[in-house]
Amino acid sequence: MPNFDELLKGKEAGRLMKDPAKLEQLRDAPETQRVFALLSQSAGDLESAAQRAAQGDSAQLVGAIRQLMRDPEGAKLIQKMKENLQ
Repeated sequence: MPNFDELLKGKEAGRLMKDPAKLEQLRDAPETQRVFALLSQSAGDLESAAQRAAQGDSAQLVGAIRQLMRDPEGAKLIQKMKENLQ
């Protein structure tokens, strides 16, 4: 699993952060909403898991993401989100 700090500092994330319209499009996409729903099912309180990850305890969030990626629906949703960002 990639390091979250590295992902946030990557070129793709930098480009996305400079494009508010693209961020809104990603946020509002049905695929994104479904991914968050699936992550919430896995992680429980997703906001709390994300806060803990930001403080260095990413175990719960990473576990939920791994579970999402093993799920055929989750993997397809992630792929669709990637395609929409290009």
